[in-house]
Amino acid sequence: MLKPILREILEPIVELCINILAYTKPKIHRQKSIVILRTDAIGDYLLFRAFLSEVRKAYSNHHITLIGNSAWKPLYEYFDSSYCDNCIWINTAHFQTKHIYKKIKILRHIKQIGYELLINPVHSRDELNATLASHINALSKIAPQGDDVNLSPRKKTRHDRIYTTLTPSTKDIIFEFYRNKEFFEHLLQKPLETSPKLHLHCPPTRAIPTKKPYGVLFIGASAKYRQWSIEHFAEVGAYLMQNHKHNILICGGSADRESGAKLTQILQPIAKECGQSLCNLAGETTLVDLAFLVYNGNLLVSNETSAVHLCALLDTTIIIVVSNGNHLGRFIPYPKEIRDKYYPVLHPFITANYARYKELSNVFAYKSTLDINDIQPKQVIDVIEQIYTKEQK
Repeated sequence: MLKPILREILEPIVELCINILAYTKPKIHRQKSIVILRTDAIGDYLLFRAFLSEVRKAYSNHHITLIGNSAWKPLYEYFDSSYCDNCIWINTAHFQTKHIYKKIKILRHIKQIGYELLINPVHSRDELNATLASHINALSKIAPQGDDVNLSPRKKTRHDRIYTTLTPSTKDIIFEFYRNKEFFEHLLQKPLETSPKLHLHCPPTRAIPTKKPYGVLFIGASAKYRQWSIEHFAEVGAYLMQNHKHNILICGGSADRESGAKLTQILQPIAKECGQSLCNLAGETTLVDLAFLVYNGNLLVSNETSAVHLCALLDTTIIIVVSNGNHLGRFIPYPKEIRDKYYPVLHPFITANYARYKELSNVFAYKSTLDINDIQPKQVIDVIEQIYTKEQK
């Protein structure tokens, strides 16, 4: 009871101190300049990035700066670096309380340039985004009306006062690519036919360590409650090796090394028995490496995470995504017109009540507390069997 009260009292004081310490006048006032602010996760970036080209076309004679999350810097540099003239990369961990010095240093850095226009396309703005937007020096600032899922209504109202324009936002839950499209159509004042597709444009950065056919098991996710168990992944991996003669690549982030080793230990005897190759790459690949691996594979089985968005927008491999319904309607499922070889395996409660999709998407659009491990391996295996049976006809 005491902690929330203390937080309520101390937060404005800390914020005021940071504002005072970060204060500096702009050293450069850049004519015909735009700054785009996008600090959310990799999946958010992948469903936004196509609109960078639209901004570049509309403001061809402007200097464009992107302030982005360093987590997706490699993807930006590979796919989109031609659209912006300058980038400022933010390590979001530095905005935790224990990194106040680094936070002030970054804020002082971004305040040194005065821009004509700030474009902040983030619909669900959070504390980090709001703080950065308030410290950017720009004559005009534009953002979508958005929602208050990441900020209290009081805080959002206060932060929204910094904008000269808030564009209308549809109240319904819609797929995130279309949410971005809605904002950029308002910004550019014209309908857009933008495609979210990604295109690989040079040889792989590393050799693919197995031969086709192969399946990728992506075991990572941003939160524990979004991670399917290693034992469940193992059953699917064993099925792919035993029934479809697939080689297996295990992928994930650096935090998934231990889980990758555990899955390898379970599957190694089965791989040996079947004569299939098994390679554990958890924590060993860059995002661009991962793009090539999933692009050239036959099948991706993954938690609902950035690997799914990367694979979906490359438009190649069959994707099977295991999800407890988190972000239902916003990030999952993909609309058929964007990606057809995409098969969500959802929590049994959602599957049983799918006729109530609109109601469920409003409940789970921002977070689901359903246990992802209620989804059984057989549900995933049945989907794979249906896909491969259909392909053989």
